[in-house]
Amino acid sequence: MFLISTQLLYTCEDYYALARGYMQTPSGPEIQKKTERKNLRQREFRATAFLLVLGMALWFLEWGINHFLFLENPNLDPGLNIIASHKALVPIVWVICFLSYAVYITKISSEIRRAERDLAESEERYRLLAQNSLTGIYIHIEGLLVYVNERFCEITGYLHDELVGTSFWQHVYQDDRNMVRERDIARVNGQPVVSQYEFRFICRDGTITWVEVLATVLDYRGTPANMGNVSDISERKRADKEREELITDLMHTREALHFKATHDALTGLLNRAALFDSLEREIARCNREDKALAIIMADLDHFKKINDNHGHLAGDAVLKEVADRISDSVRPYDVVGRYGGEEILIGLPACDESGAFSFAERIRSAIGSREISTNDGKIAVTVSLGIAVFRRSAFANMDEVIRVADAALYDAKKAGRNCVRSAQAISEQAIG
Repeated sequence: MFLISTQLLYTCEDYYALARGYMQTPSGPEIQKKTERKNLRQREFRATAFLLVLGMALWFLEWGINHFLFLENPNLDPGLNIIASHKALVPIVWVICFLSYAVYITKISSEIRRAERDLAESEERYRLLAQNSLTGIYIHIEGLLVYVNERFCEITGYLHDELVGTSFWQHVYQDDRNMVRERDIARVNGQPVVSQYEFRFICRDGTITWVEVLATVLDYRGTPANMGNVSDISERKRADKEREELITDLMHTREALHFKATHDALTGLLNRAALFDSLEREIARCNREDKALAIIMADLDHFKKINDNHGHLAGDAVLKEVADRISDSVRPYDVVGRYGGEEILIGLPACDESGAFSFAERIRSAIGSREISTNDGKIAVTVSLGIAVFRRSAFANMDEVIRVADAALYDAKKAGRNCVRSAQAISEQAIG
C-alpha cells in the first residue's frame, strides 16, 4: 500500500510538471487554450476517479481482513497475526493517498484557473484586435452572420445589429452571389477553393461597393464557419476603371491620328503616301508569290464643270459619294486611295485583266447609274477608267505600272469618257 501511494505521488508530480510546462509555452490561438483547459479538467477527473477506486479497494481489503480472517476464524493460527498487526496500515495508506490527491487537485485547480484566465485574456485580446482591425471581419455559419466588426460596418454602412442574424449572401451583389455562396460551401466541406477574390457588396444605402476578401474556415463555438477579412477596394476599382478608360481614349486617339495621317480628309480613302505604301507591299507580295496585281485608275468626267456650275461644296459631295461607291464595289482587302484631285486609284491583288475589267465595269455602273444628291440638287456623274496589270516579268516597279494605267485612262477619255480601257487592249490595237 505504501508503494502504491508513493507511485501515486510520482504520478501526480508528473501530471503537474506536464501541465506546468504546457502552460509556460508561448500563447497560441484561442483553440489551443481551450484544448489546454479541457485536458486539465480531464486530468482532474481521472485523478478523482483513481482515488475513489483506490479508496474502495482499501476499504474492501480492510473489510475482508476483518470478516474472513478473524470474525469467521477466531481460532486462526497465531502465525497469521502479522496480518492483524499490519491492519492499521490501511487507514494510513488511505490518508497518504488522500493528502496526495489534495495536493495534486490544488495544483491542477490552480492551473485550470490560470488557463481560464489566459483564455479570457486571449479572447479579449482577439476581440479587441478584431474590433480595431484595419480590415473588415465577418463570420457566418451557412450564410447566417454571427459576427461583424466595426470596420466591416464602416465599409457597408450598416449597424452591427442590422447585419448579425441576417443572410450574408443576400448582401452580396446578385451577379456575384452564386460564386460567393459556392465557394463558401466548398470551403466548409474541405474542398480546394480560391481563398482570395473580389466581389461586390450591397451597402445600406443601396450603393455597390467592391471588396476583396481573404476567406478561411474556423471553429465557431464547435461549428465550422466561414470567416472573411474584407478590404474596401472601391477606390482601386475606380482608379483601374479610369486608367482603362484613359488607355482606351489614348488608343482611340492614336487610331484617329493614324487614320488622319494615312487617309484623305474628304473621301476617307487612303491618301497618296499611304496608297503608295500599300501598293508597294502588294507588289512585293506579288513578286514573292508570282501573282498579278491589277491597277485601275478612275477619273470623274467633267469634274471641273461640276465645281463651276454647282460650287465646290457640291463638288466635294460628289467626290465623297463616288469614293463610297467605289469602296462598296471592291473587296475588303483591295487597296483604294485618292491619287490626286478627282483621280482615284484601285489596287486589286491576285486579279488578271478580265477580272480587273469586270471590277472596272461594276464601278462605272455604280457611279453612273444613280444621280448624286448635293446641296445644289441632284447631279449625274460618269467616270472613265484605265487598267494595267502588274506582273514581275512585265513591269520593273510600281511607278511604271501606274504610268501605264494612267495612259489607259487617257485613252478612255479620248474614246468619249464613261468607259473602260486596258493597257493590254491598247497594246494589242497598236500591234494590229
